[in-house]
Amino acid sequence: MNELIKYFEALEARLAAQEARIAKLEKVVGESMPMLQEMQHNTDEIKGHLSAMQQILDEAMQAQAESEVEVELVYPEDEEATVELPKEETVVSAEIPEQAEVAPQPIVEPEPVVEPQPEPAPQPVPEPAPAPQPEAPHVPQQTSLFGAAVTDIRQAVSIGDRFLFQRELFGGNAEKLQQTLTELNTLHSFDEAVAFIEKFGWDKQSPTHELFINVLHRRFQ
Repeated sequence: MNELIKYFEALEARLAAQEARIAKLEKVVGESMPMLQEMQHNTDEIKGHLSAMQQILDEAMQAQAESEVEVELVYPEDEEATVELPKEETVVSAEIPEQAEVAPQPIVEPEPVVEPQPEPAPQPVPEPAPAPQPEAPHVPQQTSLFGAAVTDIRQAVSIGDRFLFQRELFGGNAEKLQQTLTELNTLHSFDEAVAFIEKFGWDKQSPTHELFINVLHRRFQ
């Protein structure tokens, strides 16, 4: 009877130690669930044996009280293997029971990441060549020199001056300009030429009028 009580107390001590180790493992390894589940399984087995032994002990004590019949203690064959506790407490991996083999997890290879191909940069659209702009008529700078004398007044009028006179003095009328130059060629003096152009009423202060007077000087100097 004493042997049965000692065994019962030993099971209680082992249960307390097992529960303390479970609490310690929960604090140390946190999410190490497989090992905790194995320890919990062993604890449940010990509790089952303890419950069975409690029932046997109760029956034995009742039988002893009634007839002093010696109760034969039956030990489970795998009791020692079941309640065997890991010796090392500091190393977590040493506390895993040998019978608890963890099935190897399949290695999942990551899917190849397909990098997006950069889109080709848009090619610049060539801008059309600008249309050639007509050259602005050249406006000769006023000068105090009359230049070389000419026998035909039209020889003293350059192409640029012709466009300038046509636009500024004759209102864009090329025919009127040509007729005026022809009539000026028939005159005999500078004074006659000046008197002839006064009928047009030009602004005598304008640079274009002064340039036209310079042409008259070259013809009648």
